[in-house]
Amino acid sequence: MKNNLTRVFNTTLNNKNLQLKMNFNTEIYVKDDGKVQLVENLIEEMNLNKLKSTYSGKGRSPVVNPVTMLKVLLFCYSEGVFSCRDIEKMCRYDLRVIYLLDGQPAPNYSTINRFRKRLQPLSENILEQFINILLEDKHIDLSSIYIDGTKIEANANKYTFVWRKSVERYQKNLKEKIIKEFNMDENSNLGDVTKFLKYQFNSIRNICREKKIKFVFGRGRAKTEEQRKYELYEGWIKKLKEYARHLEIMGERNSYSKTDNDATFMRMKDDHMRNGQLKPGYNIQFATTGQFIVGAYGSHHPNDVYTLIPFVESLSSKYEDKLLKVVADSGYEGIENYAYLAKKNLKPFIKPLNYERKKKRKYKREIGRRENMIYHEEGDYYECKNKKKLLRQKDKLHRRKTGYVQTLRVYRCDECKDCPYNKECVKYSKKENPESKTVKFSKEFEEYRKVSEENITSKEGIDERINRSIQAEGVFSKLKDGLGYTRFRHIGLKNILSEINLMAVAININTLHNKLVKNNTEIIRYKKAS
Repeated sequence: MKNNLTRVFNTTLNNKNLQLKMNFNTEIYVKDDGKVQLVENLIEEMNLNKLKSTYSGKGRSPVVNPVTMLKVLLFCYSEGVFSCRDIEKMCRYDLRVIYLLDGQPAPNYSTINRFRKRLQPLSENILEQFINILLEDKHIDLSSIYIDGTKIEANANKYTFVWRKSVERYQKNLKEKIIKEFNMDENSNLGDVTKFLKYQFNSIRNICREKKIKFVFGRGRAKTEEQRKYELYEGWIKKLKEYARHLEIMGERNSYSKTDNDATFMRMKDDHMRNGQLKPGYNIQFATTGQFIVGAYGSHHPNDVYTLIPFVESLSSKYEDKLLKVVADSGYEGIENYAYLAKKNLKPFIKPLNYERKKKRKYKREIGRRENMIYHEEGDYYECKNKKKLLRQKDKLHRRKTGYVQTLRVYRCDECKDCPYNKECVKYSKKENPESKTVKFSKEFEEYRKVSEENITSKEGIDERINRSIQAEGVFSKLKDGLGYTRFRHIGLKNILSEINLMAVAININTLHNKLVKNNTEIIRYKKAS
């Protein structure tokens, strides 16, 4: 009787002449696959002593040499294969990967996963070394960098959200309930309320011990007054601890996911109709030039304005003497970003938020806008359509969320009650019959904005904006559509940063391969069609 396993492993079960034959001379098949040799040569040029040092010289040797593992991992990423199990299959059955292994055994999925964890603190250095190779071969020029961001869904359940406003509201309601229970001062702060609640809980617990009260549970069992208070106070303490823990995890954010605490709920663009919804995700930033990614950054801030300074700072620490211009869209406009770029002597090409609106006739007809009023420099006041003066008041200091303190100029007119243009001019006020019109703005910000607008409208600026729209946004198309990477497979911001650095290297490998195949050695730049 034939055993089921013999059907699998016995190659001559029914045909005696059938032999299991394979040609293991993989060079015959991969000699024309330039990307395999490209990965081989690029990794061999890098200094990987830090990677090798993560493996101890004592004990058994790793299954596969770490340098070879890096070659395999980056090649699989460049082919759109990210799962450890799928990479394992590539190692067993794909001739190109077998060629890279060079006779070493195919690693299993757990070995690949452990290697990725070891690679986490070194991924940024690998990308940096790749960029240095591109600079040496004159494929890129870092004088202009184009920055853009996208949101990628986190590996977290979208129904495990925690919202700051809800937590703060629950915390406030519980605080008021505790104050009412113990007749405390209504102005007591949360710390004093928590401390007094713990004191009352300890007191009632000691009473229960002294009276040797036996707690009862279930229907039909009457609880003593002491047990009820004990359970009530204990529940309140747990709730206060839970709210405090939520706020601590959130930090300055407005939300987080319970299954990935570093992920923030952001609005995603799901389809061509932009019928997005709130999902846990990360804000991923790429800096590009010459169609290559020269830097990657990840943040849990949904707004791009908070990512520019730390991102450019990380790039400056590596290529400070090479960076001259920073090109970005209107999402990055902020006074703190302008001030930082000016301090770093970097020329800003940031599109102002009101750049497109200023071109419309509707904008120019809005009489309540400061820009549409007449400014008298001699008296330092604005004149509205009704010939009334908006006189300068005392300047105010305003601290932004980033911590930057800006000075706001304040102009006000108190003769607006019977003005015929009242509704048009003061239409943003919630008052039914506003008697005054107030205008606030930062002179410093307006000067920075004016310089940036002049930059982007110049001939140089037009070319830079064309390159930004093609290069910066094009890499995200390669990431999401080309490689199919639309959701992270790891949890935690550190793991995400490691992953996007490796993905940047993989995209650069594909770009360099295509460039070399076309025998194009020049730096890729686009210009406006004449």
